[in-house]
Formats: sequence, C-alpha cells, structure tokens
Amino acid sequence: MKKKYLFNCIVICLIFLSGEIIQAQSTETFETETALSTTFSDGGQTFNITSSTGEAYDVFTHGVLNGGGGSDSCTNCGWNGAAPDQKFIDNTGNHNGDNNGSSFTITPVGTEITVQSLYLFCSTRTLAVTTGTLTITGNKGGVEVFSFSKSSGFASPVTFTPNNGFTFIDFATEGASDFSIKGIDELVISSTGNLDYMALDAFSWTVNVLSNDEADLNKIAVYPNPSSDFINIANLETSEKYNVYTTTGRLVKKGVVNKSKPINIQNISKGMYFLQIENSNKSYKFIKN
Repeated sequence: MKKKYLFNCIVICLIFLSGEIIQAQSTETFETETALSTTFSDGGQTFNITSSTGEAYDVFTHGVLNGGGGSDSCTNCGWNGAAPDQKFIDNTGNHNGDNNGSSFTITPVGTEITVQSLYLFCSTRTLAVTTGTLTITGNKGGVEVFSFSKSSGFASPVTFTPNNGFTFIDFATEGASDFSIKGIDELVISSTGNLDYMALDAFSWTVNVLSNDEADLNKIAVYPNPSSDFINIANLETSEKYNVYTTTGRLVKKGVVNKSKPINIQNISKGMYFLQIENSNKSYKFIKN
C-alpha cells in the first residue's frame, strides 16, 4: 500500500512539474466590480475592456447614470451561469447607431489566458431578435489564433429564454476545433447588421501556463487533441515506452509509441489524461472525447 501511495504521489508531482500544470478555472460574474468600470479583476488577474469607435462597453450596474446620459435601470438582468444576477458588461446608452453592429475587446494584463466559455446577450438595441452575425476572435501577439462566427441559435431577447436571454458560448465545441485550450492575450467580440447590443456575463477562463512551451515548434506534442480513437506524438525521434495516467495518478494504459505508431485510446473512458514518456521528465495532457 505504501509503495502504491508513493508511486501515485510521484506521478502527480511529475504532472505538476511538467509545464502543463492544471490551473483552476475561474468564472467572472462581475458582481463585485465597480459601476461603469472598463477594467475588472478575477482570480488576481486584471482585464481591460476596450470598445469600438462610438461605443463604450463597461460594467452595468442598476441605478447608475451611464455615458449616454440615461440610467442603467434593470434588476436581475444578468446571468451568472445558473441564475439571474445584477452586473455584467454591456453597451447600454453607448452605441454607434442602428444596424452598424458592435465590437469590444477583453485583454488580460501581462499574461496569456485560455477561455473556456461565456454567456452573451445578443439583440437589436430595442431588445428584438437579431439577424446579425456574431464573431469571436482570439489573438496572441497581434496574430489571430482562432475565430468563429454565429448567426443563429441565439437565446431569445424577447422571452429571455433560456438563460435569461443569454446565449452560452462553449469554446471547446463552438468552433472548428477545441479553442478552449488555445492561449491568447486578446479576445475580440464583434457583430454585424442589427446585432447592435451585446452583454457579457459568466466569463470562464484560466491562465495559459503553456505559453512559453508553445513557442517551441520542435517540442513533443500530442495530437489530435481532443481525440476519440487515436493520438499521435509529434517530434518523437525514437520508439519510447509510455504510460497514460488519470488526473488522480491511476495508470490506465502503457506501451511503446513512435512517430509511425499511434496510441489507441478507444477503450479508455472520456475525460482528461496525462501521457508520460519514459525518457522524458514531462507529462502531456490530452482529452478523450
């Protein structure tokens, strides 16, 4: 029993020292943020909000005069991921006219992040159903990392269903691949046509601890990731013994892998795993879907 316990501890330590440290996901609901602020903080990380010309996205708070001269007046109009809440980011009273679309940017200060999901209220300025197109783009160092668009499937801004009218955007499934694991330093949310009003709430993110490693194009990497049947190891020059562990350190598979022999993962359960190469001091995260 002691030997097994010690082995599991070693595996978990290797995982955390591997450069692919598991970071706790944080969800910002804006409830503690200052009214009309164009910055917010969550999990010790500061984010800036910038807007397209003629608009001003900031923290909506009921009863506060906004930059458009009116009052932000609406209670229980947000969505924290499970129930209505009070605060969110939007462009109430600060817009560039009808049928011009809209745009704002979320920028983490001094770090890269990955975005797991968010909730977005999408409508015309009169809270009618929009026929416009939403586009969400992630950039790193001024270069586009991913982009996806959506012109249907929005929650209703008229009946406020589901999710109090907020549309759930899952970065793992919304685009062409899993964008929730892509490190970015800028998230641009833009729209066209009569999608003139947007409100953001329940913003889920993590710090991207892989940013330094990702710059090395010759590193060992697992692909495709996620996968449902086979995974390959990029830049593996020789055959190597491998072990696959759960996040709790339980060994579920082992064998030999090389660049022409993929690993069959069809018989393991869905979830997150770590692949350890015997002659490497690193482990590599992958997801079975």
